[in-house]
Amino acid sequence: MADPFTEADAEWSDEEALIPKGRRRSQYMPQALKITKVVSPQPLRPTAWRDQSSDSSNESPLRDFGLSPVPSPLIPPKSPSRPEIQPGSHSHENLVQRFYQVTKERDALRKELQRKSVGTNSLPGRESVVYKSEEKTLIEDLHNLRYSIREWSEEYFSGPLTSRSKRPHLHSGKDMFGNLSDNYSLYLKHQRDRPLLIQAYVWNRLQRKVFNTLDKGCGYVWAGRLGDRKMRSLNDTLRQAVTNEEQAAEYHKWRAMTVNLLVPQVEDKENGGTKLRPTFDASPILKRIKRFCSRLRSKLRPWSTQSLRLGKDRLYSIVSAAVALDLKMKRQRADYRFVTFTGGKPDQLYGYSYYDSEMEDIEEDINKARRVELSVAPALERCGNANGHIFENSFILVKADVSCRRLEKKRPPSASKKQANSGTKSGVRSVMNMWDKYA
Repeated sequence: MADPFTEADAEWSDEEALIPKGRRRSQYMPQALKITKVVSPQPLRPTAWRDQSSDSSNESPLRDFGLSPVPSPLIPPKSPSRPEIQPGSHSHENLVQRFYQVTKERDALRKELQRKSVGTNSLPGRESVVYKSEEKTLIEDLHNLRYSIREWSEEYFSGPLTSRSKRPHLHSGKDMFGNLSDNYSLYLKHQRDRPLLIQAYVWNRLQRKVFNTLDKGCGYVWAGRLGDRKMRSLNDTLRQAVTNEEQAAEYHKWRAMTVNLLVPQVEDKENGGTKLRPTFDASPILKRIKRFCSRLRSKLRPWSTQSLRLGKDRLYSIVSAAVALDLKMKRQRADYRFVTFTGGKPDQLYGYSYYDSEMEDIEEDINKARRVELSVAPALERCGNANGHIFENSFILVKADVSCRRLEKKRPPSASKKQANSGTKSGVRSVMNMWDKYA
């Protein structure tokens, strides 16, 4: 399988950037307005609306105001800050400048309206009726998945290693953990910090095999056989054809509707609530999860302190929860994706600067270094809002768990220090012998 990190920049994501940041905005062209002649309005009697019968379809209440019943766009009252526009009173440059000014004001008001519909940390507010996303539940599921991986790693990989680690195995530590940390050998020997490296490896494999949809054979676990056969080629074709904001909104709307139709939520009459009912054969999903768990256990077995057979059920639950989380992310109109930061090389997942807005150090050290030594869990990012608009804005919903503490190897005392200590001891011993001899 080709490495998805070979062509990555300083920061890569599970989904490609749908809208290039350096793109040129398309010029806004207003629609032609047809305004009918307006006559000065007549005073309306309080009973004017009551006298009109609901059955009369030919008469319109607009006639009382002197307006034509022909549909025409409603013109809002002019702001006092805007100059009055009269035909022939302004030049062409002034009209073009005024047009762009009004367009920018409209875009700013639209974005401000979208921001007001959410609360703190870009989460839905109670007063928002339009926000119908499962974002809160999605974040809770992510925290539960992180906790399950941490508990499983600490239980089966903490403490002194057994004789199993000295047996020959197919995969070396450098092949498995070399891109996670340059200090992986000390992590594997450390009894307390070894689970941190195991968590980073499990998250790395989940990102590549479950959440990543760019490579063949990766992602679409919840889709069964439809993933590589049908959905991958169609989804890649539509995603790569997106060039502007409107196309991005239509693409994500199509993606969310397709997933919801393939795996709809139905009412669970026995246990209450809702449950997922795929419209296709779901047996390949279970086989793929079991195969992934078996390969993961065989690779991690040399560094385990207990038999991983005892924890295979918990590992199966972890991978199943990851697949369910990926399905829930794909059901939303917003673009949810995991973000992993890289160092000097595309496949180097360590050695970059620490940023408080996107990362969280698990050590809680005030005098911590500003260099990330190990990325334990990735960050969750949302592109666009829950209604499927404004995909040029992105938010970090859950920060990445990183460790900035550098593990140092305990070095034995040097030979020069040993010789100096031995010389001092021998000198003291000779002086004491002479004192006993002549005393």
